[in-house]
Amino acid sequence: MGGYHVLAARGHPKPDPWCFLLPLSPVVWATLLMALLAVCSVMLLLPFSLPAHAQEPGSVDANTFNCVRILLQEDIKRTNSRWWWERVMLGVWMLMMVVLTQSFVGNLMSLLAVRYIDQPYQRLEDILDNSDVGIILVQNTLIIHYLKTAKSGPLRELGNVMDTARLAYRSFAELPQSLETIVRDGSHVVFDMDIIYNHLLPRSFSLTGTCNFYMSRSNYLTTPLSMLAQKNSPFMPRLNQLAYTLVESGVYDKWAKFSHPNSSTCKNPPIIITVTSAFSLSNLWGMFVVLGCGFAVAVVVLVMEQMCGGAKWREKGQVETHDKHTTITPTSDDALHQY
Repeated sequence: MGGYHVLAARGHPKPDPWCFLLPLSPVVWATLLMALLAVCSVMLLLPFSLPAHAQEPGSVDANTFNCVRILLQEDIKRTNSRWWWERVMLGVWMLMMVVLTQSFVGNLMSLLAVRYIDQPYQRLEDILDNSDVGIILVQNTLIIHYLKTAKSGPLRELGNVMDTARLAYRSFAELPQSLETIVRDGSHVVFDMDIIYNHLLPRSFSLTGTCNFYMSRSNYLTTPLSMLAQKNSPFMPRLNQLAYTLVESGVYDKWAKFSHPNSSTCKNPPIIITVTSAFSLSNLWGMFVVLGCGFAVAVVVLVMEQMCGGAKWREKGQVETHDKHTTITPTSDDALHQY
């Protein structure tokens, strides 16, 4: 069985400035917030089961706020609670945050050494949506007929651009040259069967020593490969039996693998590689952006606290001043009682 794939040039290794977000997936963030909510709820609700005289003023708010401070890696206020379960809850939460933080730090140092190789075209739709990329088809092949007769889907959309400048026709003999020129620079991609790539990719690797191209994960027009003979030929039963034997015994796959040197080297090239190099701003600018945004939010909150606090103190001062200038006039009953 064979299918049509998109063949495109691989990108260059580059760091991901937002890799520090990868150790904690959205599920981990959601679980962490749910755990914080559960701990805070316990710290808030359990004191209500105690007698009023047994509760220390402000201890509930302090313990709850300490949980948030531990999550943000800040120092906490000393707890003077007389209840052992409050100290146990706070200690368990602190231990959880220590384990989470150490795991995050260990994964982060590993991810900063990772480089990602971009492979953007995994579907035919990705090519069609990018009007700047040309498409190469092998002329006088079966795919030309399919594109002209397709009724819907991405093949119909590809058929609509057959008469435009985006589509370039090449013969099979011209494909290696096109691969090393206009496909390598990223301006064009090839759309053809994987058995053709089984010949082109090993040849390119033998010449350059690197895997410069990749095949898309999506495939189209899955087609059985077969041997042709004259209709009603007496050789057909024997050919069918021979074909079944070659495929089921694995001989055909072995022939296809060893028909070209390095035939399987660039079948599935890695998209993530690890390098040993010094950190630079290209690795870390994402963390500096988060840090700068945090500082900006902190400044805004600080200014709002100062403004709200100043207005509150001025209002309190006006009330105290008004109370000092207010005189109390005794009533007749008060005067008679004093008399």
